[in-house]
Order: sequence, then structure tokens, then C-alpha cells
Amino acid sequence: MLSYPVRLTPTATGSVRACFPDVPEAATEGANEEDALNRAKFVLEQALAGYLMHGRAIPQPSDICGAPFIETAKFAPGAAEAVAEEPVEQSAG
Repeated sequence: MLSYPVRLTPTATGSVRACFPDVPEAATEGANEEDALNRAKFVLEQALAGYLMHGRAIPQPSDICGAPFIETAKFAPGAAEAVAEEPVEQSAG
């Protein structure tokens, strides 16, 4: 499982922006910190899927002291290989 640090920043409009230093394409806003963190996992996984779709390597998460982390198991080392190696069932007929 990968855990990426997320930075939370209040905006001028009162919402909270969540962004990932290691995955700059993944950014979102929420009404408050909890909402921003809930949305952050979705945008992180979408950005990482885009990396794979375009043949880019998944970046390694950095360790930022005190930052909250968002975890994803979808892009853990070996996850893509495990999906690729699953047997395909063939219909009998």
C-alpha cells in the first residue's frame, strides 16, 4: 500500500485545498479539511491511473513530517502485475 502526504491549505473563499507534492496533478478542494481529505483519495487515484495510462512511472511517496497521508492499495508495488496475471475465464460453449 502506498501512502502519499497531502498538504491542506485554506483558500480565500473559506474552502480547503488538498494537493500532493509527489503527484502535482492531484489537487482538489473541500468545504473543510475532512471534506478535502475525503475527495483527495479519488483525485490521487485518478492521477496515478493517468500516469500508468501514459506509460509514466508511479512516483514514490515522500515523507513529510506532520502531514496527513492518503493511502491507496490500487497502485502498490506489484498491484498492476497481479491484475495482469489473473487468469481469464473462458466460457464453455
